[in-house]
Amino acid sequence: MEEGRLEEIWNELVGDYEFFAEYREKFRENFVKFLGEERPRLLSIQGLNTLVERLYLLMFSFQKNPRDELFNLSYMLAKYELNLKKVLNKACLVLARDYIDYLVAKNGGYERIKLLLELIEFYLSVVEDAYSKYVGEIEEELKREERKAEESGRRIALSFLEELKAKGKKDIELLTYYKEVPVVCRSEILQLIEDSLRIRACNINVFNIGDEVYIKHQNLPKPIAVKVRDRDTQREELTLEVIGFADLPQDRRKFVRVVPREPIPIELRRGEWETVGTMADISVGGVGVYVKDRDELKEEDIVEVSFTLPKGEVKTVASVRYILPHENIYRIGLHYRLDIPTEEIVSDYVMERQFEILRELKGLKES
Repeated sequence: MEEGRLEEIWNELVGDYEFFAEYREKFRENFVKFLGEERPRLLSIQGLNTLVERLYLLMFSFQKNPRDELFNLSYMLAKYELNLKKVLNKACLVLARDYIDYLVAKNGGYERIKLLLELIEFYLSVVEDAYSKYVGEIEEELKREERKAEESGRRIALSFLEELKAKGKKDIELLTYYKEVPVVCRSEILQLIEDSLRIRACNINVFNIGDEVYIKHQNLPKPIAVKVRDRDTQREELTLEVIGFADLPQDRRKFVRVVPREPIPIELRRGEWETVGTMADISVGGVGVYVKDRDELKEEDIVEVSFTLPKGEVKTVASVRYILPHENIYRIGLHYRLDIPTEEIVSDYVMERQFEILRELKGLKES
């Protein structure tokens, strides 16, 4: 809000200064009550009274633009884990209600109510800006700490690999997922320079440049995530970039997933909205779907799902676990609970598809 507009509102509301002067104590009582509902780690009673007194004078003494001081006060309170906007919003709504009663008794006009609401909205926007700044700083600090932890984990992983190579214990296991089926390949460390690792791997055709794969060893606390940077099929060698320790994607899943051999259409419906997507992967606990149109679909929404597998049709309801951009479309993760006959249809498909993928892998190894 510009300075001129703020002064215009004040010049109108100052005619009711009597109301705002007498209302100070009631505002304090309401503010303290609503603050108690939030249970913050805050100040002593004396400190709290001083805070509310200062806050009220900033907003309703109509003397100087309170933006900077209100911003700084809100930012300070955010550090005490208090979002001032929520408490202030409630206290100001009660104030506005009582101001309406005051104007009705005085035969006042509706215009002043609109002005007060505009003023309160300005104050709340200042508080929101301050809180957003604090949250942004916390998020940046968390990201810095995460980067430090990742870098520390990467250095530890590199030290472990260097120690293995120095001791002549060069044998490791390289894990990847081929169409969601885990593939473990016995490998040998050939060279380690800075964060670049060169290894000799079996079944090298399974590994693609850009893939994130995992190094496993009996002495490792967790697998080491690495990214495939180069592949020499003649020498059966891979060049890997060491990322750091990581959890395996499949360890977070309750059920085995497989990627279908051919595109399988999936119909999704929610109310009047419906679309047809393509199956990304499937398990007895859920299905991934690629769609062009997501409309207003969001996480935790419930959708109707239908698709056909070789041994029958699947019709169920599912909850949306995630929605992720995927190139020019979206990937939607759905979780469902199937009845026994339907689960058998899906389970049979997953098992048969696993055997097909294993035969594909055998063909890749022999090629």
